[in-house]
Amino acid sequence: MHNRTSSLVNTLCLSLLLASSFTLEAKALRSPVQTGDDVIVAKGDIPTPDKYKPATEAFIVYATDNIGQIIELLNHLKESLAENNLEDAQGYYIKAHQHYEMIRPVVDLFGNTDRIINSRADYFLQGVNDYRFKGFHLVEYMLFKAKNKSAASDAVDELVMYVKDLKQRVEQEHIEIPKLVQSSADYIEMIIEVKLNGQENIYSHSDLADIAANMAGSEKIIEELKPFLSPETLKPILKNYQQIDQLIGHYVTDQGSFKPYGQLTNHDKKKLYSLLSDQAYLLATLRSTLNVDVYYKYQAETP
Repeated sequence: MHNRTSSLVNTLCLSLLLASSFTLEAKALRSPVQTGDDVIVAKGDIPTPDKYKPATEAFIVYATDNIGQIIELLNHLKESLAENNLEDAQGYYIKAHQHYEMIRPVVDLFGNTDRIINSRADYFLQGVNDYRFKGFHLVEYMLFKAKNKSAASDAVDELVMYVKDLKQRVEQEHIEIPKLVQSSADYIEMIIEVKLNGQENIYSHSDLADIAANMAGSEKIIEELKPFLSPETLKPILKNYQQIDQLIGHYVTDQGSFKPYGQLTNHDKKKLYSLLSDQAYLLATLRSTLNVDVYYKYQAETP
């Protein structure tokens, strides 16, 4: 009995000691109080100056139009499945996903919406069997790999529901100018990190189509920002767009679609990487060039 009591007391003392040490550690991690006129406080993106609002509003219209195209194409996809036309359904998937990639950085503004609509199987330990695997790439898997028309149709129904919700949200939102400027480079980063290695659409092998879609979205932003950019800044950016578009254009078929990713040559892949890397750098400097920053000075109210 004495031993049990002693053990209990020792355990209690140890618990109090640990709790005390965590409290001291937490206090040590607190930031010191900052005072003075030069304190900079992170307040998120700056409010969009009036001169940039036509550009941000135009891109929201662009995004809304593309989402409408996605819904229409997914409906056509489902009609093709009902008619037992798998080949047409596959074509509609590729086109629908292209329109999604044209606006994807905007989708990223809505928390985990992109992860719901566009999650890939490799996001999850259970892969295609994970209950969280849904959206575009579940449709892609069912159409191109499993070739399960019934399951593909069910996946399309769920995807359309998510896309319609996205459309309502985008129609009621606005995008601040720092986010819009940053998105022009984000499109390029998406290509370099995923699509240039053929990792976005591993079942349909349509990453070349998505590269073209990302380029179109990035170019749309620069088109809206042209009035605010000097010729010296704009010239190399437009030259890179032209060269990239020309290179990708070699992979367009007579029917207007893109060839499978596997037909991209190593030479062209390396050339694309070089052009895209240079473009990503140029676009990443635009926030500074346009003087749109993520922080602004906090002005305390005077009593």
